[in-house]
Amino acid sequence: MTWLWVILAALIGLIAGIVIMYIATNRRTRKVPSLTKYVAFSIAILIAYTIAELVLVAVGGASHDTLTTCVYACFGGEILSCALIKIFKLKEENKENE
Repeated sequence: MTWLWVILAALIGLIAGIVIMYIATNRRTRKVPSLTKYVAFSIAILIAYTIAELVLVAVGGASHDTLTTCVYACFGGEILSCALIKIFKLKEENKENE
């Protein structure tokens, strides 16, 4: 029965990730930079993992503290590094305009 919940949580996470990626990278409106795509991918992974973990904890009762810390540290760190890249690109553009 637990595997059924795991598969259901994975499917929900996959659907949520696809929807978020489609919204973030809709090509009809404008071309989206690859950095934005990567940030959308990281957020989709975090949402999918959160949904899967909530379902697993509700069904099984055991939380996965170390795995949760690793996933959030990895993808949260990637979002932070993308934000820093964007900030430094904006600073370079301001220097060129002056």
